[in-house]
Amino acid sequence: MTAGVSVGVSLGAALLLALTSAAAAAPRTSSVERISTTGDGTQANGASADAVISDDGRYAAFLSRAENLGCAEAFPCMQVKDLATGAVTAVTEGGGFWWGPPSISGDGRSVGYSAGSRLPAPYLYDRRTGHSQRIWPAAPPSDAELGEVWSVSRHGTHIAYVLGNRAGSAFTRYLYVRDTATGTDELISGAAEPPKAAASLSADGRVVAYMTGHTSDGPEDTADVFVVDRATGRKVQADAGLGQGRLIRLSDDGRYVVLDAQGGTYVRDLRTGRLVRAADTPAVATSRDARHLLLSGADGLRLLDRRTGRSTVVGPAGAQAVPGAVSAGGRATVFGSAAADLVAGDANDAADIFVRRPR
Repeated sequence: MTAGVSVGVSLGAALLLALTSAAAAAPRTSSVERISTTGDGTQANGASADAVISDDGRYAAFLSRAENLGCAEAFPCMQVKDLATGAVTAVTEGGGFWWGPPSISGDGRSVGYSAGSRLPAPYLYDRRTGHSQRIWPAAPPSDAELGEVWSVSRHGTHIAYVLGNRAGSAFTRYLYVRDTATGTDELISGAAEPPKAAASLSADGRVVAYMTGHTSDGPEDTADVFVVDRATGRKVQADAGLGQGRLIRLSDDGRYVVLDAQGGTYVRDLRTGRLVRAADTPAVATSRDARHLLLSGADGLRLLDRRTGRSTVVGPAGAQAVPGAVSAGGRATVFGSAAADLVAGDANDAADIFVRRPR
């Protein structure tokens, strides 16, 4: 699949990817805590990756292979952790060996994920009820057999997800937005456009940004980033003038789009049309207001405050992060790392999840 990869890749190759150079950082005191642990603080006996965090920095979700975190032998599962109490819940609904990176609502109540083996499906987990719901349209396309969740709005009122099949490049053919209050699904982009590669929702779910990805069936210049206002139907291309752009996130207010292009990070103001090159390093995540950018470089992860220009070291070389890894105001950042020297007593010889907070 395109955006969601097998957890085997997430926990292995993703951590070994070479990273590009990052901007110089200003010294700043911060604390780091390992969160891929059991409720009593015991370290996980398996690798973990793909962490996301709520706006207030209290709830995190990530994938793991650790059996002592509740995952079945040889199968990964998703963990939802309360970072204030240490309570951790293993989410296994959907099962199988394939899990896509989670997407958490800003309030931390809802977590979207994708799971399965032969035919993974999209799910939405409710932290308060402890139950997961399979997300599927009432009248799906006849060729849809699998799917992924890519974005959850601030209060879990809307979900952006894709459906497709195993035929060639058709695994992300249809992009939908689900209204969780009514259970209705709106098709945003269908088979007339190239397969989709990413999506992001505004806080209220009214605006959706998505990326089409080039495939082996077409030219590379089919990769584009679009933004659709679901209320008015207005559609604009956010990466116009950049060649190809890679969607990172749509801001909560639906005004800004953060994307990677030409080796750097750009921010498009959809209200004015203004395009700004915010960094000469690719971003991997951003806060929901698009102010704090998590940049990936050869020396690790750095958090850039676009307003002040301050760049703060977050994770070491080889650290891994996904969209949704930065809380509101940049006050907490989660990442995966195989480094054993970030916290005392790290002896599980596996990639772990960490949260870093400025003091």
